[in-house]
Amino acid sequence: MRIWNTRTFATVLTLAALISLFSVPSLAAGPYKIEELGVLRGGSSIGTALNSAGQVVGWSGFRDGGEVRAFLWSHASGLNTLPNSPGSDSSVALAINQSGAIVGRFNGASSTHAFLWTSNGGIQDLGALRGDSASTAADINDHGQVVGFSSGPHGMRAFIWTKAGMHALGALPGQSSSEASGINNSATVVGISKGISGNMAFLWTAADGLISLGTLPGDNTSTAARINDSGVVVGTSAGQGGTRAVIWTEDREIQSLGTLHSGDYSAAFGVNSSAEVVGTSNTSLGARAFLWTRKAGMVDLNTLIPSNANIVLTSAQAINSRGQIIAVGGTHHDLTSDRMMDMDDEQHAGPVHLFLLTPSDGN
Repeated sequence: MRIWNTRTFATVLTLAALISLFSVPSLAAGPYKIEELGVLRGGSSIGTALNSAGQVVGWSGFRDGGEVRAFLWSHASGLNTLPNSPGSDSSVALAINQSGAIVGRFNGASSTHAFLWTSNGGIQDLGALRGDSASTAADINDHGQVVGFSSGPHGMRAFIWTKAGMHALGALPGQSSSEASGINNSATVVGISKGISGNMAFLWTAADGLISLGTLPGDNTSTAARINDSGVVVGTSAGQGGTRAVIWTEDREIQSLGTLHSGDYSAAFGVNSSAEVVGTSNTSLGARAFLWTRKAGMVDLNTLIPSNANIVLTSAQAINSRGQIIAVGGTHHDLTSDRMMDMDDEQHAGPVHLFLLTPSDGN
């Protein structure tokens, strides 16, 4: 579900600074090869999505959210800024499909606008729902259908966009606003419906409209982040006992993914076609990126990279069908004692690094 904004950018960057000076648990050789993807001006990068070709999108800029620009990375071309709409001073890329079409948002003269970018057509402003002035595109499927949210006097409203235009998805009964965060190739949409009673994960289809995905027993709020083509959904469920990463199966049964090292918080951000899930979990040593599989459960990704990498991965953002993962974190070089003392200080915390993890067996 990540609907990224400037505040979220700063929050995630602060999260990546919550890294201890303890060593990463080591293996002689990691199951994953790891490479850093670089930065634009400002020194920090966040990745949000990748496709099966290994193309990565996200944004890069200063860790306080300044001079943020959307990028596309590939092995062939490296990290390159996406063209901005005329007059825009910042942009973020939030999703990419298998053909390389990218969606996100850019800052316009007075509001943010959802965009669709293709190599042939360039950047296209997707507009907003009738009566609204701002929008964000959060995900795109391989048919070019886009989901996100539109905002204005009516609040936030989830939408689906096709070449025929943008259509509102509504909200759950008794709730007033919504955000769509993921769509699969069957045009099934997931997101969050919001109201006084709290947030609730939803699933939408053209046949059934919005339905609630519910929560773990005893919880009262939930979020849905992404959905794969089998209908598996990932997100969070929260209550008095904390927040847990969760998975909803094809039958819409909810399951907690747990936490790392007896932590009290975890969140799932991505799922691939094999129902492998990635996200973040807190631990006594700070935030750590995780990989969850049905066979192994939740595993700290830091235990799966080479022991001499000198990297701490704090959050895994997405995973593709080949098992490649994009994750953010820091290097031990950045983790000086003065930065640890001032880790909530934007001027002292270190930069956020973006990494691509590829299975060592080449799958």
